[in-house]
Amino acid sequence: MFTKKILIIFSFAVAALFAACENPFATRDPEPPKTGQSNWIQPTSPNYVLVNLKNAVSEKNKSNYLRCLADTGVSNRQFKYFADPAVMNANPGLFDRWGKEEETNYLNQLYSALPKDSTIAVSFNRLKETTFQDSVILLQTYTLDFHEKCPSEGCMRNMEGQAEFRLLRTEDDLWYIYRWSDYSTSDSLTWSDLKARFGK
Repeated sequence: MFTKKILIIFSFAVAALFAACENPFATRDPEPPKTGQSNWIQPTSPNYVLVNLKNAVSEKNKSNYLRCLADTGVSNRQFKYFADPAVMNANPGLFDRWGKEEETNYLNQLYSALPKDSTIAVSFNRLKETTFQDSVILLQTYTLDFHEKCPSEGCMRNMEGQAEFRLLRTEDDLWYIYRWSDYSTSDSLTWSDLKARFGK
């Protein structure tokens, strides 16, 4: 009789234990999507390349920035940058062979020097588009707002100029910048000045 009571109590305890536990074989709820993902668009048109470049700048996303530039891994051309002539003359030798590696070095130094709460934003305005069979030339004016924590003297805040982007289409119908030329259009600093400062 005593053994029977113990058996009944044990059965109730086991039943209560299983009722309290979740089914180990049940599917779990999906995790919510991660926030802070980049705004990358597959570059199926030249316009998307500039949208990606603009987003990469504002997000401070070095990887996406570099994905906009051609290299021999995706095309038969390597990326080349041609600085504003005045900036080039003020920095002899710096821009002689400026390619994707130099862009990477510039971005590394730029982002390491910036506080986390600093911001960068660029806007483009198209002046002219010249289209060929597998390439395009986009002539754009730009404004680049660069906010860093620094003493008021010597700060680089606003840059503007004119950029000529030459893009090519690869065999998989994706577009990349293979040549980027920068020109001053006023007394303001240019993107070349920013690259000169952080690309040495």
